Amino acid sequence: MTSMFATILKSKLGCEVVFYPVSKLPEAVMNRDVDIALIPPLDLHTAGDLVVSSVYGIVADSLFSNSFLYFKPGEKEVTDITMKGDISYHDITLLKIIFKELYNTNPEVVAYDGELTKITNLYIAGDENYLTGRYDTGMNITEEAVECLQSPFISYILVSSHEEILESVHSKIKQMNEDLYEFGEDYLALAGLPEETLIVLQYGLRNISFELSDDLLETLKR
Repeated sequence: MTSMFATILKSKLGCEVVFYPVSKLPEAVMNRDVDIALIPPLDLHTAGDLVVSSVYGIVADSLFSNSFLYFKPGEKEVTDITMKGDISYHDITLLKIIFKELYNTNPEVVAYDGELTKITNLYIAGDENYLTGRYDTGMNITEEAVECLQSPFISYILVSSHEEILESVHSKIKQMNEDLYEFGEDYLALAGLPEETLIVLQYGLRNISFELSDDLLETLKR
């Protein structure tokens, strides 16, 4: 989803797109290494005095999720979870909230070290879930978050270190969703997805939004 958002931005602004590990993004914005960035909302706690867009971000419902949790078959209790992929503070915090609210447990979270044989429960963040086609065998983290919040879930929000930069972006870009729905199917078709996964995601494009509503912004204040 982030790469699709970035592709639309690039087409409208003519800007360069660079990719950072999500944990490095707040610092990159504060240091002006990048002018704008998509950052998971819960990672803003490390970001200092950044300016948050009131217009653009990525909002998903249960179909489009960046993260899935794959349980060890036959395990009755989840005591530890291995985190694989571009993991953020947002991922870890949200996972702990979900397990506390829905299951009243607090599993230990450990980083993936490349050794699959020792893993019991595996959390994967990123495109790997869809590229392998295994996403439908895992626990959809966005779906669980939507259930906890009782509303669509803000996965990323557009931020900058200067208000003038965001205002300039807002003035140049209109109706991100219009481009998302018009060109999204073609974008997904070039992503190398398994055919069944491609059909599911293309069909569900209107379940995501690149535009924020006032109601959704209120969830950031809770």
